[in-house]
Amino acid sequence: MNTAILFTTKHGTAAKCAGIIRDKAEEKIEVVNLMETQDFSVEPFDKVILGSSVYVGKIQPEMTVFCKKNKQELLTKELGLFICSGDHGEAGRGYLKLFGEELHKHAVSKKLFGDEIYWGKLNFMEKLAMRIIKKT
Repeated sequence: MNTAILFTTKHGTAAKCAGIIRDKAEEKIEVVNLMETQDFSVEPFDKVILGSSVYVGKIQPEMTVFCKKNKQELLTKELGLFICSGDHGEAGRGYLKLFGEELHKHAVSKKLFGDEIYWGKLNFMEKLAMRIIKKT
């Protein structure tokens, strides 16, 4: 079976997670950053994994657009979803619905991977917000 992992990321956590999935798989997996390649076709793949980080309760617009544009094709695939978020438990799992209600219901695997903070990549406002959120 052919598998593709499609992700969007702001600072790199979702990319790191996609790489870990690829490296642990027993099959060859194509990994694609949708922030660099919006016109990727899922047609030749049997399995598709969608992953994104969450900022201010939203996934990146590139993932949202991709999911809406390719929803019918994605609904014919074995689908997995993952989210990278600092919100744990029910709040974090709720973000999986950001891929769209139909895709969320169709997915055979839905995972919350947690978060990493790359302080050196954050701008001033992001650092301030993260310090308040993380209370550090």
